[in-house]
Amino acid sequence: MRLSLKSSKSLLLRFGIMILVLLAAGRYLWNGPGAGPSFPEYSTSNQSSSVFQDSHCIPGSLPDSLTKLYELYDDVETFVMFIGYPRSSHSLVGSILDAHPEIIIPHEYHIVEQWSIYQDDALRNSGMQKYVLFYNLHSLSTWQASFGSRARKPVFLDDGIYSYNVPGTWQGSFNGKLKVIGDKKGGGTTMELTEKPEKFAILTELNETLDIPLKFLHVIRNPFDVISTWVLRLFNVRRQVNDGKTQIDKPAALDNAIKSFFELIETNERIKQLYGDQAVLDILSHELILKPRETMETICLFLRVKCNEDYLHQAENILFGKPSITRTTVVWTEEQKQRVYNEMKKYSFLQSFNFDETY
Repeated sequence: MRLSLKSSKSLLLRFGIMILVLLAAGRYLWNGPGAGPSFPEYSTSNQSSSVFQDSHCIPGSLPDSLTKLYELYDDVETFVMFIGYPRSSHSLVGSILDAHPEIIIPHEYHIVEQWSIYQDDALRNSGMQKYVLFYNLHSLSTWQASFGSRARKPVFLDDGIYSYNVPGTWQGSFNGKLKVIGDKKGGGTTMELTEKPEKFAILTELNETLDIPLKFLHVIRNPFDVISTWVLRLFNVRRQVNDGKTQIDKPAALDNAIKSFFELIETNERIKQLYGDQAVLDILSHELILKPRETMETICLFLRVKCNEDYLHQAENILFGKPSITRTTVVWTEEQKQRVYNEMKKYSFLQSFNFDETY
């Protein structure tokens, strides 16, 4: 017997929802009397964040019943997306926000690419789109804080290099009320919208489906460093130039990177024009490092959540040092520099950058 693609997708989604329900039931049974060790429960208590770091339990507090799932996700006030450019510190910002007790933001779910999953007729007619999406984002955040790039002892590292664990915080979980949920796929989201402009419609559909404010975090690094880093990674020579003396001379690749960068800039400018300053926050990545407390307070205010002293202190402990500068490791001609300057003049959010600054 042959099934149509549409029928197969419908069955798959129904199966996914059934698994969601079974998982919820399984957690209830697991946490029941005499069922062995229990996971931290979904509650509104002010229990210490150390519970999630010092115990052998997973850090998540996924809802253990559909009633709690509805209650939890109906309280969400804001859906946040990252936009920007690859190699611009999105992962760092996302990991610190996921550590906030009222925020869930997994690493690279890629909602723009995944949105077709939520367009199945059966799922749309069920009215469960929002709940399935939020559950998927929540589950991914929990998995990453348990085993992935945000775990204290990662089993898997997403890019094979970095760990984004913020000790003693709420990564993969929340405390009390969940106010903000979203997706950290900054460069990927902008690239997808640049290559397929028709997908701008997904942003409208997402906003209408969730029926809560849609906000964007626009993370910006010095353009000369972003472009240079792309070239270094293209030729897999990022570590070879760490001596501070070696330079890579790839003029054609640099030209292509300049062109690609400003194509992404134009897409993000379009988002800013469509949604306005109230919905798009520009975050300068060097200020995140040089002024972490002030930067995180600005982000929290934008997302309408409180930044308590413990949270800000943890952010300051993670965000230290100095911004990474790669522009001096690639050979730039004066003509290439001027071309970048000429393009930068068109965008207000790029006015503070130049080649000779220390950030």
